[in-house]
Amino acid sequence: PCYHCLYGHGSEAELTCSEAGVIGPLVGLVGSLQALEALKLLAGFGEPLVGRLLLIDALTTRFRELRVKRDPGCSVCGSQHG
Repeated sequence: PCYHCLYGHGSEAELTCSEAGVIGPLVGLVGSLQALEALKLLAGFGEPLVGRLLLIDALTTRFRELRVKRDPGCSVCGSQHG
């Protein structure tokens, strides 16, 4: 599944990090996790987060994982796109 499968045609409003409540160290944490996921895919080791969404609650330092299904009608990755 892709980002569009999850959020569809949501609001395209542009927010800055400070308006959305994003703090600097959280960006570093998420970037490090994304780099790790890329390495797992490239090197073919571990279990990448394919089909799963990792939710991070930085205030409590807790992680949750949700399964995400591909939307067959998705205009980005749906069945009409292969």
